[in-house]
Amino acid sequence: MSTPKQEHRGDNDVEYSEKAEQVVIHDDKFAEEHFNETGLHESDAALANAPWKYKVIALVTALMLPVGSHFSGAALGAMKASLKANLNIDNTRYGVLSSSVSIINTIFPILGGFFIDVFGTVWGTIVINMMIMLGSLLTAVAARVGSFPLMVVGQVVFGIGSGLIVTMQESLLSKWFRTKYLALAIGLQLSISRLSTFLGTLVSNPIAVRMNDWVWAFWLALILCGFSIIMNLIYAYVLHHLQGAIVTKTEIMRIKANKTVHARSVLKFPGYFWHIILIEFLFAAVWTVHQSVATELVQIHFGTTQVLAAYKASVSQVVPIVATPVLGFIMDFFGHRILILMLSAIFFIISCGLLGWTMVEPIVGMILYSFSLAFGPITMITSIGMILPSSYIGSGLGLFKGANNIGSSILDIVVGIVQDNTANQRYTGVMAVFIALGGLGLLIIVGLWFTQHIYLKDLLEVGRKKREQRMAELNDNELYLTKQGMDSLSSRKTTYLNYVYCGIYIFWGIVAWVLFFVFAATGKVSF
Repeated sequence: MSTPKQEHRGDNDVEYSEKAEQVVIHDDKFAEEHFNETGLHESDAALANAPWKYKVIALVTALMLPVGSHFSGAALGAMKASLKANLNIDNTRYGVLSSSVSIINTIFPILGGFFIDVFGTVWGTIVINMMIMLGSLLTAVAARVGSFPLMVVGQVVFGIGSGLIVTMQESLLSKWFRTKYLALAIGLQLSISRLSTFLGTLVSNPIAVRMNDWVWAFWLALILCGFSIIMNLIYAYVLHHLQGAIVTKTEIMRIKANKTVHARSVLKFPGYFWHIILIEFLFAAVWTVHQSVATELVQIHFGTTQVLAAYKASVSQVVPIVATPVLGFIMDFFGHRILILMLSAIFFIISCGLLGWTMVEPIVGMILYSFSLAFGPITMITSIGMILPSSYIGSGLGLFKGANNIGSSILDIVVGIVQDNTANQRYTGVMAVFIALGGLGLLIIVGLWFTQHIYLKDLLEVGRKKREQRMAELNDNELYLTKQGMDSLSSRKTTYLNYVYCGIYIFWGIVAWVLFFVFAATGKVSF
């Protein structure tokens, strides 16, 4: 039962939200008074109440933040043959180079997510984009001088940054669009990410041929990393203008005084959050590993050439580029996130069945897989943006991204073991593993529907009108707590189950590292 003071506070916060949507700022003095009144400079929750002219600029610049990172990462894979020839390395050493990016990101996205919750989106993204550019620079220099050790160092630096920038990008988009059009924003983000990766794969070799220099693929990646930094600075300027002198010492002290974020509050994250993390752990693993083996799968099972197999496998990248923004629009208006996640699991299982045991045209199976890849991530990312307080979205998405890399790292090795122990190294055993994990994931998704129905009153399923009303109430309550210098999770209690959830997460993280060193570092399983 709410007290009169709480009721009065809720009314005021709704008024704050309306002012943030309607007021047009004409001069700096008025802007300062306006932001002091609405609290826009005090809290991540207040970004959701910012005027739309700022939101649009924030969206455009935020979408460009990891373009250089995605292009650079794809260029490394596309230039594998040139790397092996010019650095005089074999497949095992290339595997070390490639895996040095993924295994490091079982940890750093978690730290990066907490970093952005504590220090904000500006400093976090600028520091990380500079790290990405440094890693790209070291990689390009290593390619020029022919140094494999230097390239490994460059990829480690790049890997830390590339793993963090996506977490930060999803976090800041969730903070800006939490109450309205979050799914559309995340859909655009996933689409741009896929497009950047696709272009990195498509353009790298032709640009190397055109310039008559294989290193030019890495120089182009470096240039695009510089473009991302420029977009980052524009975003910082917008936030500076919105919040007022965010980079000054006075503002930093004000943020620290008003913003309360504790690492131990992760132990207060609700059970349905960890439910989503478990689903991501399973499906991110099968999606990622399926993509990495797709070309060879088509080549072996369907008896095609490597070139034709690569062409047919690449179809799986096309649908998410087009479908995720459309899907985001649908979810923003009609909801049904869990239903869409169920469809993602079903599409994946059918895809594996067709590709593993039938001779149906492989493009059909790849398109079904592509729909699974388009439907799944957007539902989980936007759900986390809704169920966690704004001040902890970065930490939540960091755990989400960490689960992604933990699951992928483990399954990468498991799939290698299964294939090595299957007759003629065919993919029937691997596809059986995929179907088993997909079926288990589908059952867990059904469980999530019941969980959110009971504890969230169908927040993840309701349509636009009801969702926006409830999200506005949650956001205003968090804004009030922030103004009082209180933790937005202060009302939640830590239970023994929270320790169990965190313990299981840490356990699988350790398993991933142990498997990496036992198999990858010793060369017992090739990647």
